[in-house]
Amino acid sequence: MKLAARTLLALVICLAAIPESFARKPAPQPSINVAGVYENFTVGKGSGDLEGMRVVIVSAGGGYYAIVQIAQGGAEDPKPEFVPATVKGKTASFTVGDEKYTATATAAGLSVKNSAGDRQMLKRKPCASYFK
Repeated sequence: MKLAARTLLALVICLAAIPESFARKPAPQPSINVAGVYENFTVGKGSGDLEGMRVVIVSAGGGYYAIVQIAQGGAEDPKPEFVPATVKGKTASFTVGDEKYTATATAAGLSVKNSAGDRQMLKRKPCASYFK
């Protein structure tokens, strides 16, 4: 009889603990914020020319805007272009001149694809780095 009572008690304890363990919610995943500073500027070893891209996405006036700098060889920072951006979830799209860009944000950076299908990865930088 003691064995049956112990088995029944163990069964009751397990049945009481199972619903509690299922009721616990997993920790929420951190959300990715598209707004930020992203860049992959490099200096050519032989030429000393600046190459790469910088994109700053900001939320302002009820929408999003992108400040885009594209370096294709030269000694100075390229002129920034201030353009409207469309943001849906982790994806942003914007147009600079005749070129259309689609970008996807991750915790590490921004994957940017131009209208020709060329992709490049821009690393996420601290926001204060844009003003240096």
